[in-house]
Amino acid sequence: MKKQTRTIIIVLLNVLFCAYMLWFSTNNSFLRPYAGSKTREFFAGLILLITLYANYFLLYPKLHKKHPVVYWVVLVSLCIIAAAVDFAIAHRFMMYCNSAVIEKYGAFSFFSHHYRLIVIRNVTLNAFPFIFRERQELQKALDKEVQIVYQDARLLDVSDKDHNARLIPRDNIYYCQQDGNYTRIYVTQDDLYYSRYGSMKYLEQLFGTEEFVRVSNTLLIPYRYIHSCNGTEVFMKRLPWQKEPLSFAIEPKYLDQAPGQIALYLLNSKGQETMKPPKQNRKRRKPVKPSQEKTDTVLQYIKEHAGSQTKEIAENTQFSPTTVERCLAELRKQELVKFKGSKKTGGYHIV
Repeated sequence: MKKQTRTIIIVLLNVLFCAYMLWFSTNNSFLRPYAGSKTREFFAGLILLITLYANYFLLYPKLHKKHPVVYWVVLVSLCIIAAAVDFAIAHRFMMYCNSAVIEKYGAFSFFSHHYRLIVIRNVTLNAFPFIFRERQELQKALDKEVQIVYQDARLLDVSDKDHNARLIPRDNIYYCQQDGNYTRIYVTQDDLYYSRYGSMKYLEQLFGTEEFVRVSNTLLIPYRYIHSCNGTEVFMKRLPWQKEPLSFAIEPKYLDQAPGQIALYLLNSKGQETMKPPKQNRKRRKPVKPSQEKTDTVLQYIKEHAGSQTKEIAENTQFSPTTVERCLAELRKQELVKFKGSKKTGGYHIV
């Protein structure tokens, strides 16, 4: 939604700019004599708009970085051609209205003066897209560097007590506290803090909500150093150099979101800590082979009681069901017994 609104605003600004430039060219002979009619003035302004947008969208993006010399040659040539067309539109009217001046100063002096003014006007106006594009390119380069430093390398630019610039790891930030126009960045080493010019809101946007939580207008705390929260107060983990752990009160403005976010993070982190490691693949034990005496006993019972099931054999031989199953498996392996019928009504028989 924001991108769509921004696009609409940019289009409207461009339309207003074009309308203003055409109105200005039609109602004001800017650095050249009047062309003689509103239609000619309109076409003169339209030519200037074409050169402006051609420079902004085509010449600068395509040529400036790779071929800067070619860019300026083409731009100046375009301005000269546009000035020649503009001058040709007003030529007849200028000859008619300024015949006395031309006879006095000469045609070459008169026309060269105005032509030079038109070229200067076109080059000057075409310098504005160059300035705007330069600013955009610079902003993109700065944003890219900021992303590399802040997001990829996870560093933050700060200044120490001697006003020396430094880069500190984001994982070492204990908490951030607003102090006027500056923000104090407290780290986990020996109660040390750094300063950074800017608001707490900017830091909150820079860090995001996945690692840091805002508990007051002046405090920003990383989740990783929170020990617990009782709903109105946050208790920090005690560091080795501290006698007692720190605690911060949550302002009423942040009571709706901060405690829930902290509780969710602590729940997830405890779940990850208590999670059992995956079971390793254990070697399967070889099945225990029953004794020959027990196997013969089960075989003799099946001879005397054909169609017997495991439970019945276990009750009458006083063997455990597991032992009987092992004996039956061994007898089936030797092809001495065979199970016939369904699982419910069937039983073992001698082969």
